Amino acid sequence: MKRKMNYLAYIMAGIRNKPGRNAATAFCFAFIAASIFSGQYLNAGASGSVGQGVSRMGADLAVVPAVYAVLLGSRGPDSTMPLIRVEPSTYRINGTVMDAIRKVEGVTALSPQLYVATVYLLDFSSSPIDIYGIDPETDFTIRPWLQAPLEAPLGPGDVIVGNDIHGKVSAKISISGNVYTIRGRLNPTRSTIDQTIFVRMDDAYSLAAVEGVVPSSAPRIHPGDINGVLIRLGPEPAWFRSTGTLEFKPSYPEFEKEVIMKLFEPTYATAIGRHFSLEPVSKEISGIPGLLSIISGVVVAAALPLLALVSSMAANERRREIGLLRSMGAKRRIVALFVVAESLFLACIGGIAGVVGSLGFFTLLETSGLFRSALQVSFRMPGFAETGAVASLTMIAVIAIGSTASLYPAYRGSLMNPWDAIRRERSQ
Repeated sequence: MKRKMNYLAYIMAGIRNKPGRNAATAFCFAFIAASIFSGQYLNAGASGSVGQGVSRMGADLAVVPAVYAVLLGSRGPDSTMPLIRVEPSTYRINGTVMDAIRKVEGVTALSPQLYVATVYLLDFSSSPIDIYGIDPETDFTIRPWLQAPLEAPLGPGDVIVGNDIHGKVSAKISISGNVYTIRGRLNPTRSTIDQTIFVRMDDAYSLAAVEGVVPSSAPRIHPGDINGVLIRLGPEPAWFRSTGTLEFKPSYPEFEKEVIMKLFEPTYATAIGRHFSLEPVSKEISGIPGLLSIISGVVVAAALPLLALVSSMAANERRREIGLLRSMGAKRRIVALFVVAESLFLACIGGIAGVVGSLGFFTLLETSGLFRSALQVSFRMPGFAETGAVASLTMIAVIAIGSTASLYPAYRGSLMNPWDAIRRERSQ
């Protein structure tokens, strides 16, 4: 009487019969999965961190009152620091200057800022706190520093606070009798921004009108007044790259700075820049994710011959079993299926262990703060969707490696002569 063979039971029995060898094989798959997952996980995090890092570099230029250059002191006409906010100053310009700036070719974003006052709020900080008005709809220098995205757009009475100011998100903060709600906190900038409160521009004008907020010795703040306009430039246009000579050609930010300065000469406004622009820095650091992808590719390429060797050794150890199966009438494709299926089972077990272990390791590093201290940068952990995608791709890659590496041993095993396989096994 013919009985149908239970393939799964046979595969599981084969795995249990060689626990040491199969554990070592699963460990190899786990190592490969951990390498692939780690590389792609760091790649995803690095891509987000690079984008976040570039966005945190602030503005390329700033239009400010002409006397603002005095505040820069020894730093000269250009700042060596990222232009994230304008310096506290009682010198102001009218916001209508933005109408002229918008018409300049190459300007891709601009946002006003207003310094209101410096106050003491001992319940929230032992240091003096600067209060700034920003336009949340156009801001591109403060928002990238948020610890977490805002749950809703910044509304009336909502504020964003620097890292050194106490108070959790949704907590209330009172300034000269006006109550505000903390809606966002910034990551550390290691600058005076850590002791700054950012309010909507309308709230800034209302607060400035409160008696005693703006010192009596300072000029009154009127609606429409601002301390500066932060400007983001696009990449160099083709016409700029093809003109001028290398010796006398200015940098693109410098060229744009001169264009904007001419708009306001000889008025009270001028433009300042910094000694580097976003475009070259972005190009230099954008190769980091690509490097991690290359490393992952090398791991995959090195894994194939290693796993093929392991599968060949496994098939060679089971020559007697294969010979018995063939002598009992098992077809060649069934023998090949057993070898491939066993490899796929071990690949799945090892792949899951490698992914879970790597993810747990990265989570531990992030929660303990070791990631940030080791890299000296804020690493953006990939979200749930990105992590799931990376884990899925890792499992697909490991399964593909396992099946590909076992194809040749499976083919060789299926070609074994039953008598030769049994005889050679007994003679050893």
